[in-house]
Amino acid sequence: MRAYLDHNATSPLRPEAAAALHAALEQRLGNASSIHAEGRAGRRAVEEARGQVAALLAVPAGEITFTGSGTEAIATAILGVCARLPAEKRRIVVSAVEHSAVLAAARQAAASGIEVEEVAPDPNGRMAPSAMARRIGLDTGLVALQWANNETGVLQPVREVGQAAAASGAAYFVDAVQAAGKVALDARAAGAHLVALSAHKLGGPQGVGALYVREGLVLQPLIPGGGQEGRRRGGTEAVAAIAAFGAAAEAARSRIAAEAGRLMRLRARMETRLRALFPDLRIHGEGAPRLANTLNLGFPGVPGESLVIALDLAGFAVSTGSACASGAVLPSHVIRAMGGTEEEARSAVRISSGWSTTEEEVERFLDALPAVVARVRETQAAR
Repeated sequence: MRAYLDHNATSPLRPEAAAALHAALEQRLGNASSIHAEGRAGRRAVEEARGQVAALLAVPAGEITFTGSGTEAIATAILGVCARLPAEKRRIVVSAVEHSAVLAAARQAAASGIEVEEVAPDPNGRMAPSAMARRIGLDTGLVALQWANNETGVLQPVREVGQAAAASGAAYFVDAVQAAGKVALDARAAGAHLVALSAHKLGGPQGVGALYVREGLVLQPLIPGGGQEGRRRGGTEAVAAIAAFGAAAEAARSRIAAEAGRLMRLRARMETRLRALFPDLRIHGEGAPRLANTLNLGFPGVPGESLVIALDLAGFAVSTGSACASGAVLPSHVIRAMGGTEEEARSAVRISSGWSTTEEEVERFLDALPAVVARVRETQAAR
């Protein structure tokens, strides 16, 4: 029997989301822009989901735009703002530990003449508000900071950085893809103008995301087209997927406190046992507040890619870090930004639990891990 411990890459579809998806497909809902009965039913499903997703961020439903993914939401936010920056504000500030989608969008903006500054975190991967504030000036048009890191789970000081962005008159974008459904979020209290979400990170379907856009902020659409989504994102809405996103968002939000407590206990169990099994173990970000479900480990002399493959063969799904970059087999830019060596960046392995994770799965993982690590070390030593 396999154990899935890679929720930060994709969290399996929640039963509530599966039910909503099947119901929407069975009803054969129409194009949500059509005015006939089937279209109106599709529109009702989309708007119900919009309210459910908005509740995750404690914002009005009308400020939520549905997209095709979290990556699209991120690109829409960053490139949409940068396209409208005045000459005196063509500078953006981002943390060096952002998801690769954020850094890629920032670098694309740089190709069009926007100045981009990446700010390094402390050794635990947490951004010091003062370090960000020193880089944010009156010439800054956009500030970007993730709510929680996708590799280490480290929670960032979004509210404090939001205050610095507000003082400079900069737009403030927060990537909450990894945090949504795991910690309570309030976009306005954080000072955010834009927040990105992704359905499949919290038990919804793949292929649908959302972007919060504070009222009054005008973006250049990344995807022009019809008048869908308040003219912020052209294209027919994926009604069934959006309905499932809404159901997953509601289920996750209603259980945040209980799930966080349960997953924190599982993580504490893993950390205690792992420390006893591996005295040389590194836990990346352990000195900072982290998501309850995330554990990023480094076993000296054990390449992360090799360990992930060996664990897969043993029946356990884990990751080397960001799923979006896993095919590239590159050292983690997050661990490097934290001051880690290339060897440490290549040895990092992420274990991420979630709504479907059981205590029995964790115990089986802990029982199997020593032998798997020993085999990988032996193989490396023989090369």
